[in-house]
Amino acid sequence: MRSPSQPTTMWFDHRLVMRPSPIHGVGTFTTQDITAGELLILVTGGLIYTREDRDLGRVRLAGELYNEEELPTGELIVTPKVFHYYINHADEPNIVDLTRHPASTQYVALRDIRAGEELTARYL
Repeated sequence: MRSPSQPTTMWFDHRLVMRPSPIHGVGTFTTQDITAGELLILVTGGLIYTREDRDLGRVRLAGELYNEEELPTGELIVTPKVFHYYINHADEPNIVDLTRHPASTQYVALRDIRAGEELTARYL
């Protein structure tokens, strides 16, 4: 397996928790007020491999624990499922991913968010 994998860096604001969501399954919620513009989630890097690597068993993962995305190159990238995986969709979101790239996620607050509110993004 020849892989351009990069170390996975994950940073999450200390005011975030995961719990059951009325939108879908599990969601990410705030425990305290958040101010518009604050960085909430930053994830970079991940394990990168090809479909062939996966199909031939060169990469073996507990799939339910990882989020797999396709890169523009056609390769696949995985990161562990944590807060960034549990952001549900809303037509009027309260956070936005500034990177819009599978190898990097940088969610910031679009507006002030109240304690206890679920974080939501608009998926395109």
